[in-house]
Amino acid sequence: MTEDVTPTPNMITSTDQPIGEIVENWTSRLHPLANPQYHTLQGQYCRLELLNSKTNNNTIQQLYDVFKPTEQTHFTYLSYGPFKTIDEFKEFINLKELTSSGTVLYSILVNDIAVGFISFLRINQEHGTIEIGHVNFSSQLLQTRSATEANYLLLQYAFDILGYRRVEWKCTALNAKSRRAALRLDFQYEGTWIKSEVCKGRSRDNSYFSIVDDEWVQLKQEFQRWLNPMNFDSNGQQLTKLNAAQINPRSNKKMDNI
Repeated sequence: MTEDVTPTPNMITSTDQPIGEIVENWTSRLHPLANPQYHTLQGQYCRLELLNSKTNNNTIQQLYDVFKPTEQTHFTYLSYGPFKTIDEFKEFINLKELTSSGTVLYSILVNDIAVGFISFLRINQEHGTIEIGHVNFSSQLLQTRSATEANYLLLQYAFDILGYRRVEWKCTALNAKSRRAALRLDFQYEGTWIKSEVCKGRSRDNSYFSIVDDEWVQLKQEFQRWLNPMNFDSNGQQLTKLNAAQINPRSNKKMDNI
């Protein structure tokens, strides 16, 4: 049985209309690029570095090459790719660097080798919301602790350093792997927008997920527990699973039917 999760409102007594809670001392949040100190995010197993026109050619070549073996299936649900040439890939990176794109790309390096990329996008500083997207994990990165840590590093940066209230995850409703990944990381499913895009000439329904700041306190502890080196054997296999989805109170609640 699920519990109703009707938001607790304050009331305007003169009109008896429900309104949201007051957000004390709220100010617009910083952009992820505002502090050069965080242009590189260092973890235990991987490192995130800004991916832009200043990225060295070796890293870009590694990223281009690492997706070649699986490019026919990897880019199926993405609005871009496969990239026919490395120049086409560089053009994609340059376009995402433009302020108008609202995107901050990061390369993911494991043992100093680029094995994927990920990003912030849909950055709304005024309201403190941000999305993790463009999640491109190569076969070398999939289902590894580095993959989980890459997401953790962005979540930690968004919540703990930048002070955002909400981090979102969006994917096409047909992308079962992305939906499973979101749920494993404890992004809570919020609904699907029907016919929200036309992508590569095909209709696309988008599913939306989120984690909010007051959920992050407990989730962060669970990520840190799972990422602890003591949780892995000598072959790098996990000893216990990530239980983030089980500890979030929102997991057992349902939203109102409107």
